[in-house]
Amino acid sequence: MKLDALTLFASMFINLTLIVGALLLGVGWKARTGMRLWNVALVLQAVAWACLVAAYRGWPRELATLGSAALVAGFSFVYLAAKNYLRQPASMPWVVGVPVVTAVLHWLLFYNFMARILVVNAAIGLQMLWLSWLLLRPGSEGSWRWRWLAGLALVATGALVACRAVLVVVAPESYPRFESPHWVNIVGLIVSNASVMAGTLAFLLAHRDEAEQELKRLATTDGLTGVLNRRHWMERALTHFNLARRHGRGLVVLMLDIDFFKRINDSRGHQAGDRALTLFADALQLVVRQPDLVGRYGGEEFCVLLPMSDVAAAQAVDQRLRAAIVRDVNPKLGFELTFSAGVAELKDDATTLDEVIARADQALYAAKQAGRNRLVVA
Repeated sequence: MKLDALTLFASMFINLTLIVGALLLGVGWKARTGMRLWNVALVLQAVAWACLVAAYRGWPRELATLGSAALVAGFSFVYLAAKNYLRQPASMPWVVGVPVVTAVLHWLLFYNFMARILVVNAAIGLQMLWLSWLLLRPGSEGSWRWRWLAGLALVATGALVACRAVLVVVAPESYPRFESPHWVNIVGLIVSNASVMAGTLAFLLAHRDEAEQELKRLATTDGLTGVLNRRHWMERALTHFNLARRHGRGLVVLMLDIDFFKRINDSRGHQAGDRALTLFADALQLVVRQPDLVGRYGGEEFCVLLPMSDVAAAQAVDQRLRAAIVRDVNPKLGFELTFSAGVAELKDDATTLDEVIARADQALYAAKQAGRNRLVVA
């Protein structure tokens, strides 16, 4: 069977349109940012091919410029989607500048066939090869599966686009016209179709990975403050407790409770209370060490486990936190926030983690009974 370029161009447009429709039905427009950006990229490419075919059929030449700009802009949105899943900031001059410069040059050089083709293919090839480097380079964040699938698809398509750019410079008389059944056109369109499918699968994998990470985060952290929730804190604290008992290491549990929290909610509203909890948790996470576990134990009560530490280390955390609240938290809240704390150290007679927590909780109760805004050692 003989393949012709126009049929492949039409199939490219149909393929893109069907994928966009399938993604909208299957994932929805309210999908995460990365998948929405990929969908916009596909829409722009579909528009591009429709404009290019229409221009070839005799429609105004403005459609050729519009199609070329849409094609380049489509890869700018692929770049945005990849950056979103890689958790890296995007360069907006790169996103906007390449399509705009391509459109202007294409319009100005429209009647210079070699220059016009070179500009478009150079812009697309540069985008593809740069994006493939971002995805394939060592140390990039995100699962290697989707990165390598998308990256290798971009390498294959980018290499063909680069060949077109070289061909139009080296042998412009041999460069295939739009409708020519030349092998460069045929292979390029087949690879482009395959790359669209591979790219869609890659970004669906990235979308799934992101959703799984979000579910894991929701299952292990407190939704308001971002610290560990009570269940996950207990699981991880138990691991540290068992290691401390087995190897004779120190371990301290620090319980903290915001003073008169109900009064804050009643007099200033629940939004002020939520903000107090959030700022308190942020300050607490900044004053502990990296191995220390911070969790929300319930309501306005927080717990910190300090592995390989003693009471003096817990007292130092308490002092740093009080200073941070006076310096950073209170000015943001607009009112004074204080807390009470109780600390308990692992003893030889403590057979369970619950016993250490219970002693820290008793010390916290004693701090409240003594007038609040203080630390009591069990």
